[in-house]
Amino acid sequence: MPKRDIEEWFWHVGTDLPRSVDDLVGRPQVASAKFWEPRVDLIEEDDRLLLKAEIAGVAGDDIQLLYIPDRHAIIIKGFRPESDLSDGNRTGIHQLEIYYGDFQREVSLPDISIDASRIRAQYRNGILIVLIPKLDQIVVTKTVTFHTL
Repeated sequence: MPKRDIEEWFWHVGTDLPRSVDDLVGRPQVASAKFWEPRVDLIEEDDRLLLKAEIAGVAGDDIQLLYIPDRHAIIIKGFRPESDLSDGNRTGIHQLEIYYGDFQREVSLPDISIDASRIRAQYRNGILIVLIPKLDQIVVTKTVTFHTL
């Protein structure tokens, strides 16, 4: 098999693998699924952690953000309503990949001290961005005087 064919095969396997796993394990059905989980990125910067969640189609008022100190984790939860743009003359459904309804995602934070009181979030164009400031690491030095005996 030529090298190009092998690379193309690996590319197809890599892009089709998540879908194949979903097909084998079974995708949650809209009626029976309790939650769907949005995709997230967690990035460390010098002075903060940056958490991005992809939740297009959700109104900002339908998003809750919680910090759970016991688990050192952020929980994002909310609801995406199903929007039916058809005119009622639907004759079949050929593909369903967009999840609707309640969603929840718990993101464990790395072992870094954070300032939970200063966590801020913004939601724009379907992306939730959570800014999680790190605690300033203050090094305290103390001069100790020794007395000779």
